[in-house]
This record gives sequence, C-alpha cells and structure tokens, in this order.
Amino acid sequence: MPTISLINLPREIIYLIFKYLYKEHIVYSFFELNNYFSLIVKYFIGKQFDLTKTNNNIIFQYCLSTVLPSIGSNLHYLSIGHPYSLSTYIKSIKNHCPYLKILNIYCYPEKDDIRYYVAQLIHSQLLSLRFILDNNIVGESISLRLLNKSTDEQFQNLSIASSLKLHLSSINDLILLKQYSESDYLSNGLYMIECISTGEWLIDSKNDICTSSKRLHREHIFVLKQYDNDQCCLEYELYNEQTQCRLTVLICYDEEEHWLPSSILSTHRKESSRSCSKFTFEKINNQNHFYIRPCYSYAKRLQVSGKRIIVSLCDKDNTLNYRFKLHRIQ
Repeated sequence: MPTISLINLPREIIYLIFKYLYKEHIVYSFFELNNYFSLIVKYFIGKQFDLTKTNNNIIFQYCLSTVLPSIGSNLHYLSIGHPYSLSTYIKSIKNHCPYLKILNIYCYPEKDDIRYYVAQLIHSQLLSLRFILDNNIVGESISLRLLNKSTDEQFQNLSIASSLKLHLSSINDLILLKQYSESDYLSNGLYMIECISTGEWLIDSKNDICTSSKRLHREHIFVLKQYDNDQCCLEYELYNEQTQCRLTVLICYDEEEHWLPSSILSTHRKESSRSCSKFTFEKINNQNHFYIRPCYSYAKRLQVSGKRIIVSLCDKDNTLNYRFKLHRIQ
C-alpha cells in the first residue's frame, strides 16, 4: 500500500483538518513547512486572525515576528490582548497591519493602566470606539467624548484601525476612563490660577489655599507637573513654587461629613493614604477655563467657598464658583 503523506493531500482535505485546530497552532506548525503550505495557511487565515486563545508565549512571539509581517497587510480583523501587555504587540500591529477595520483588544490592566490603551490607540481617523464589560457595551458617553477629542494634540498616533473595541476587566477600568476622558492636556510649567467667579487669585496662605485680590507674584505661583511621563493618565500635581509643598485634599467618602477641614485644598496637610495630591483639568472653553477635580473615585470638582477652595458636594455646570482660569507664566 502506498504511503500517504500530509504534503500530498488535496487542499480540501487539509482545510477540513485545519477546521479542528486553532489558527495560531496552524501557523506555528505549518506556515514555514514549505511554500505549498505557506500559501494554504495564508488562504485559510483569510482576513481574520484571533490571538486571544494563545497562552503559549513562544507561539505568540512567533505570530508577531513571523506571521504578522507576512499576512498582516491582508487582515481586516485582529483580536489580541490578555495575558500579554500592550507594549508586547502594539509595534507589530502598527508596522504590519495597515488595513485593519476592527481591532479587538482584551485589556490587561494588571500590567498596563487602562488609560495607556486609549493614549496609544486613539487617532484622528478612528470612527468607532466601544468599551465591552461582561459582554455588554458600556460607557457610550465616555466613548463619544474620547472620539470628539481624537484630533487633539495628545492623540496624534498612527492610524491603526477604523474601529476599536476594548474589553475591560472591571468597573474600575470604566471609572478611570471616565476620569481620563474629562481631563485635558497641559504643559508642565509655572501657573497662576484665577477664580472666575471673583476675579481673585489662588494663594498659599499660612493655613490653606485661599483667594486674594492682590497679585503678590511669588505667593501666587504654582508648579504644575504631569504625574506620569507617558502622558497616558492626564493627571497632574500642583506645588507651591517657593516651598515645593504639594497641594492636597482629603479623600471624602459619601457617608462622611465633608466640610471643614477635610475638603479644603491645602499644602499644610500631612500626606497619608487618605490624602489626594493628583488632579484632572477639564477644559470648558477656549479661554483656558477649567474644572479641577481630585483623582479619586466619584470625586466632585473643586469650588470657591468664601476665601477657601474646597471639594464640592455636587457638580453644577452653570456655577462660576467651579471655574478656574490658568495663566501660564513659564
């Protein structure tokens, strides 16, 4: 009886065999077997490639280094992600998959901050952005806000896909994305901060951050720094320019009394796990008017109350007490 080799089998039989195998196992086993199988594998892969079931790092790296450079230009749909960090595969996608229509990513926030995915993947040509949690679409208002901001300076990324789907691991991811969508890019530097409701300026007094009509110059100057160098969080810290003390508020929980002294913005508070020193700046208009919000879950905006700056009990868009103007001086 003549010996039957796999290489001699008709394509139809090989395709039937392939249907019982994962695509990543097919490419690892047959892609470089010979030219005949290379063509068969390319045809079988077609325009869709799913790497989310690949837990073997050797196979995953093979797909990135060998397979994507060969078939990436044919792909319209790519699914990838967990348990691999974004930095592991983002370069391969950008270099080898120029015609993707849908990029489906299973995020891994244990290795990458969820905001890093948005910072790296949103671009001006993006038409659709969806967040998926437990197989449900969530955060549609957040998606819309980020799409509207996709032409901003911070999102000048290489166009990868016209549609992006990010699969989240928890509701905390959505909270961080909401916070990120509401913050805007600011350059590190020296600023004076004006209260729109009173026309007075923030000053670091002997007790707390207060407002003053006098422009004492040095006492009114604050250093603004981005918390992370990658600009993926859009969180900022504020320092007194002279003393280099950080501005903080205490984290206020809903069930607690939320007035003096816990909600006051100050540089004289001893920092602890209950203090918050990071803030987001949400731009309101083209006159450098901003809402300022502490970076903890469900935090309300800062507002002027008398001569103090406090964490508000509620958010009111139509109240000037919540608006601050930033004047960059360096």
